[in-house]
Amino acid sequence: MSSPTSFAELFKLEAIVPELQATTKPEALAEMVASAVSGGALPKGRRQEVIDALLVRETRGTTGLGKGIAIPHAKIDGLRKHAALVARSGPGVDFRAVDGEPVYVFVMLISPATRNEEHLAMLKWVSTLARDPDFTSFIRQAQTREDIFVVLEERSA
Repeated sequence: MSSPTSFAELFKLEAIVPELQATTKPEALAEMVASAVSGGALPKGRRQEVIDALLVRETRGTTGLGKGIAIPHAKIDGLRKHAALVARSGPGVDFRAVDGEPVYVFVMLISPATRNEEHLAMLKWVSTLARDPDFTSFIRQAQTREDIFVVLEERSA
């Protein structure tokens, strides 16, 4: 997984959340994981384990980068493949971001614990996207999960 194009394969249209209902960090993480499970990106039996891992990761420091974006991520023992999800919140969620502002765009990354280099490469790629103000703006303007998916495809090309 060295090229950004391969990252586009991580995002399943069915797992994109065009409008998070959650209003708190724990609710947002749980809703994103539930969507990843129902969309086929994560195995159903690992749902709570992934939520717990994300919550533990957040205790070590927020994944809210500022400027309206967060990259919650975790590595899970025994997971066979990487999973990623994009979610949007119209009103924003207090994610304790570094700038103190709400988070409107979430890019969640879940990786097998044994594939650390790939996990770091994905985080680097998403962090680069996050620094692009157009990325966040386009995701926030998207009306449907298909629109969000198109933004991901365009930024991954």
